[in-house]
Amino acid sequence: MVKTWNKQTLLNLGDLPLYFTGDIWGQIRSRTKRRFLRTFLRQLRQKKTKKSKLKKLVREARTRRIKRGAGCTVGNITQVTVSDNAFPFDYDQTQFDLCLDIPVLRDNLNSICEKVDEDDFQKIILTKLNQAFPSGVSDDKVQVLGSVSRVASLADISKWNITKVDTLAALMKADDGSWEAAKSKAIITKYLATSGNSLGSTELNSIGSNVCSLDTSTLRTITPDSIRNAKPLNVASCSSEQKRVLYEISNMSFSSPSSSSNTYYNLIRPYLGGARLSDIVALSTTNISMDVNTFESLDPNVTAGLTVANVKLLVGMHVQDLKLFENATQVENWRNMQTQADLDILGVGLTTDRATVMTTQGSSSSAGANPTTVTTAQVVQVTTSDGAQLARYPMSIFVAALLTTVLQMLQPV
Repeated sequence: MVKTWNKQTLLNLGDLPLYFTGDIWGQIRSRTKRRFLRTFLRQLRQKKTKKSKLKKLVREARTRRIKRGAGCTVGNITQVTVSDNAFPFDYDQTQFDLCLDIPVLRDNLNSICEKVDEDDFQKIILTKLNQAFPSGVSDDKVQVLGSVSRVASLADISKWNITKVDTLAALMKADDGSWEAAKSKAIITKYLATSGNSLGSTELNSIGSNVCSLDTSTLRTITPDSIRNAKPLNVASCSSEQKRVLYEISNMSFSSPSSSSNTYYNLIRPYLGGARLSDIVALSTTNISMDVNTFESLDPNVTAGLTVANVKLLVGMHVQDLKLFENATQVENWRNMQTQADLDILGVGLTTDRATVMTTQGSSSSAGANPTTVTTAQVVQVTTSDGAQLARYPMSIFVAALLTTVLQMLQPV
């Protein structure tokens, strides 16, 4: 049945062909696939479909060919070839390499980078690009690399000119994929190496979460004005030290006698993961209501130092959410550090796994013995929130009791 499908049949399936396996594609005629992909790939790119899905689609749809002799056998890649929306469907990795001449790549770099999604093909582009520009790839060429840039090695990046903020912004587009920390650091550092370039608000808006790839020494060059005028940064992947640096700068940015507590809180909130315990305690007294997501982002060492009274003030109107998210990492760790009596003050039904230690004394004495010389053993009962109890004798107490008994036996009757 699949063998009878035509272009319209495939188009009627909507996005389903995105998930076809090579076995299904193998039953469809090559001419039908090519005609369909010209339309389908254009639609997918217009909808900003993830690059990973496009890569899988082309890889699975491509006809498996038996390797032939040396040389380009499919046809040299030209401007006309590249303009076909199905490009590079007709080429396997070997033929793509053999049929793509450097002058054609140089003159059609933008179009080729837009349509080539597979990693191995993209690496071929970068190799030929280095051959085309042995003295370094210019800013305008780097700006059109798109997702091709994500397969670059550190050696490739070292040959790029990244002197303009537009180049930095183009390389940092999230739609083209995420960066490995070492590579994003290399790109940003290379940009900053150009005289006059800095981490201003425009740069921070472009970099986004990649700011976490930078050394703390570089982060300290960010000015309070830059943070104030930039969009809130996503610092979730930053280390504790990086978060502290960014918090300190942000605190200087947003602290103002004329600002209300809620205004300050809403501005500083993305950076509170770097705040000290004293800062969070002080914040809790300003009549703000911290949501659970922000509470979860705090430094674990800070939440460990917060009392029930602190947290009650801190979360304000969101106190009921502590019960709703009681198994969230920070909330769970914090509640299990509190006593049940303290948690009951919140009135939301939170419980603790923290052990409650109680001591009881039991005594025994032989008939006629002096009451002041009775043998005493200390029994420690550990009671958890589910009522389980365990009685045990600590070694030090046991030894003390034993010595007391021996001394009693040695006393004259």
